[in-house]
Amino acid sequence: MQVHEIRRQLRFSEDFHQLIGMLKDVAGQKYHSVEKEKRRFDRFMDAFSTFFRVVNLMDVEDPLVHPATDVDGIVVLTSDSGFMGGLNNNVLRRALDLQGTRPNDKIAYVVIGDKGSGALMDAGREYKAFPGINEDMIYEQTLEIRDYLVQEVLAERMGRVAVVYPQSLSFTQQQVTVVNLLPAADLFDEHIETEVAERSHHVRIIAEARQVLVESDFKDILEYLVSVWVASKLYIVFEDSKLSEYSARAIHLEDSEQKLDEQTKALRHQMFRAAHEKIDKGIRESFSARSSRKRRRIRDDKKDE
Repeated sequence: MQVHEIRRQLRFSEDFHQLIGMLKDVAGQKYHSVEKEKRRFDRFMDAFSTFFRVVNLMDVEDPLVHPATDVDGIVVLTSDSGFMGGLNNNVLRRALDLQGTRPNDKIAYVVIGDKGSGALMDAGREYKAFPGINEDMIYEQTLEIRDYLVQEVLAERMGRVAVVYPQSLSFTQQQVTVVNLLPAADLFDEHIETEVAERSHHVRIIAEARQVLVESDFKDILEYLVSVWVASKLYIVFEDSKLSEYSARAIHLEDSEQKLDEQTKALRHQMFRAAHEKIDKGIRESFSARSSRKRRRIRDDKKDE
């Protein structure tokens, strides 16, 4: 390979290495920014959990508490961003594993993100599609998807609903997690260890439904509490998925940066060898030409004599 060709490849490799480094730094900064903002949600969840301990609503007949159909909803959360490694594939694989051997008409897929939609389309599954999560519109997207899921359960087109998404355990580690959203019977059961029980410090339910007078119907109260809770959980899940996205991207870019380092070192070594070979070739040609001129001069001198 010519020296100028190697130099061109080396310049491209160095520029691309710089670009990869910048993208990696941006992903790292976005991760820490989202992680810092995420902590603010804990105070709301602690306060809101106590509402589930005011009245015992376990006996209220409602699809949000007691499943009315054996069709399960599976929410598949994928990212449309690049440099994700195999994270999207792991989420899709877990969602299909969750279905297991159940027939397709017993599963209602809800897919968030074009990557997931394309994969399920190729797999021949029917699904309801939503756009990928936009960091600037997480709240609006949370309400839209919450409303759809709650209405599907109330209309008895879904019974149980679970979300499959990438959870960020740390900056360097992600795992695919399944969160059960509905039904919400466990949230009202004081004897079951749930997030509500933990956040409300295992406070017992204040009164039975038959012992209180309320202006609103118990069914309306239950559906409101569950709707807010589902929105809260979805919001947390979406933030976690963005954390996983940024961390997975940073790790993937880090691996790419290391490979580019090795490639750049190899190109520099190759260029060093090519340059020296060119210099050596020039020296040999110069020495050969000088020797040839000297021999020619000697022959000419002998002829003259």
